[in-house]
Amino acid sequence: MDDAANNIQNIVLDENPNVKSNDRLPIQAPIKVLRYKTIKKNSSLGWWSAIVLVEDHDKKMVCFYRWRKKGNEWKRDKKLPFHSRAEWHAVKDAVESFMDQVA
Repeated sequence: MDDAANNIQNIVLDENPNVKSNDRLPIQAPIKVLRYKTIKKNSSLGWWSAIVLVEDHDKKMVCFYRWRKKGNEWKRDKKLPFHSRAEWHAVKDAVESFMDQVA
C-alpha cells in the first residue's frame, strides 16, 4: 500500500455529528489518535475542546484537550489525561458533588 492510501486509512473523524468543521484534530506524532469527540467548538472565538482516546508509547489513555486558535492554527491550551477508570471516577465524583450548586 502506498503512503497516500495509508494516510487515508489513518484519518480519524469526529464522532460528534453536530460538528461540521473540516479542521484536523491538532495532535501531533508520536501521539496516535484512535477516536475523538468534540465537546464544544467555536472557531470564531477560537476555542475547541474534545475527549480523545490516544495511544502514546504503546499506552492508551483518554484525555480532555482544549485548544486555542492563534492565527490560522489550533494550539494546545490544556490536556488532562485519564490513565485509569479510578482517575476518571475521582474527577467525575468531584464535579458531580458541585453540580447541584450550578444554575
